[in-house]
This record gives sequence, C-alpha cells and structure tokens, in this order.
Amino acid sequence: MAAIQRICASELDLEPDAGELPALLWRSPARLGLVAESDGGAVIGACFGSMGRTAGRGHVDLLAVTRTSAGAGTGSRLLASMENLLRGQGATELCLSGNPPSYVWPGVDARYTVMTCLASRAGYERYRDAVDMAVDLETADLSRAEEPLAAEGIEVRRAAGTETGPIVDWLRRGPWGKSAWPDEVAAALARQPSGCHVACRGSRYVGFACHGVMRGGWFGPMGTDEAERGHGIGAVLLKRCLADMKAAGYRTARIGWVGPVRFYARTVGARVERVYWLYRKAL
Repeated sequence: MAAIQRICASELDLEPDAGELPALLWRSPARLGLVAESDGGAVIGACFGSMGRTAGRGHVDLLAVTRTSAGAGTGSRLLASMENLLRGQGATELCLSGNPPSYVWPGVDARYTVMTCLASRAGYERYRDAVDMAVDLETADLSRAEEPLAAEGIEVRRAAGTETGPIVDWLRRGPWGKSAWPDEVAAALARQPSGCHVACRGSRYVGFACHGVMRGGWFGPMGTDEAERGHGIGAVLLKRCLADMKAAGYRTARIGWVGPVRFYARTVGARVERVYWLYRKAL
C-alpha cells in the first residue's frame, strides 16, 4: 500500500490528500485492486475498481501511473485488466465515476488530460458532468437562524452515534432509501464527535446533513423532507457542518457532487471549483 500511496501523492497533483486516497477506498471489503510493476519489480501504477449498487454496473474508482512510465501503455493495461476483473464479477457496463458510499470523486476531473484521453481511447463515452464547490471558511457567513426554527417546533442538533439505527431507518423509508445516503450517514455517525447534524419536529427526523464521510473537509450528503422545505432547515444544517470543519482547522470546505448550485452559492458564497466528466461503456 505504501508504494501505491507514494504514486498517488506524486501523480494526483490536484489532490491535497492524494496519498490518503488508496486507504480510503480500501476500507470497502468489496474493492478490487491491481498494480503494475517494472521489470525490476517496482510498483509503477495502480488501479482500484468495484461493483456498484446497480446490477451489472462496475466502476473504475482510481487509476494512477508514474510519470516516468506514462506513454508505455501501463495505464491502458491496468484499465483493461480491471475491466476483465469486473466482467468476471458480472459487470455488463463499466463506469469511470464515483461508486457511493465509498468514493473519492464523482468522475474524472477534466484537468487530468491523460486520463480523459485514456478513457476516449479505451472506448468510453462521456455521458454526464458533475461539479464540486468550495467554501472559504475564513470569510463565509456561518451565523445560523435557529431561533425561528425553534419557534416553529423544529430542533436542530448534532446527532449521537446511538441514533444510527433510527436515523438510517428513517432515511431508508424515505425518498433517499435507494441511494447510498443511508450508508454515508452511518459512516458520519460512527465518528467521534459525530459528523452528522439533524433537524427534528418532535420525535420525527425532518432533515440531516453530514461532513467528513470519506474525506476530511468535505461536506455532504444533506437532505430535508419535502414537506418541511422552505423553513431554512437546510441552511442551518449546512452552516452547522461548516462550523465543525472550521473548528477542526480547515480553511476551505468542499461540497462534493453538488446538485443545487444556486443554494450553496446564495447561502455560504460557495463557488464551483472542479468539473468532472463521467464516462461509461458497455461490455
């Protein structure tokens, strides 16, 4: 693992925590891993893959090759070998995209030109884009209007680890039940202190927000029951999580795989920071 971490730290130059990414992915027991070695036995590349939640869909989660071996076909061979492994696991479609709940990117950062060229050469089609946003925690307004919510009977607080079962059950019964969010929330609740904040109306959960699920300094996921939207619950939950991150020493918070860009821009001055291209191909 140490050799793979060194390659990632050296070659994934857009990631401040690049050396930590292999270990983050390897937490999943279903993860597949391959390495490429030089004639002398040195590790010169690595690739991780996994099967997704959708039947027949495999994911290539990470691929990194040393710069000195670039152009020698190492990346292409690693990708082809991972494709064969995933085909053996039952994959009929392959994606270069994040596989929640254990992922490090939504897709391929468009600035990793070598990877975008490899994807095209290997027959993948770009089918969707995704973005991350960034919040400057030094300048963002993190003041929270919690009193109006309390006046409406809505309590917002940090969730306790002992609530994992009830919260995950609530999520699975709701509109997010088929997503990876219940598993991501469980991961946030496993931390000390919990990285999950919730909104409750009486004994009912009506909203949640998490941070640090996979990568430190990253926010998400977050959701509010449709019937409770419009009260400002999301803004309070978001700012509570960002305040946690600021207190932990982060100067920037990253919001991964953003849906409502306008909400984050308006609420905390977030800006689009990264654009990812998602790829797929049929086997």
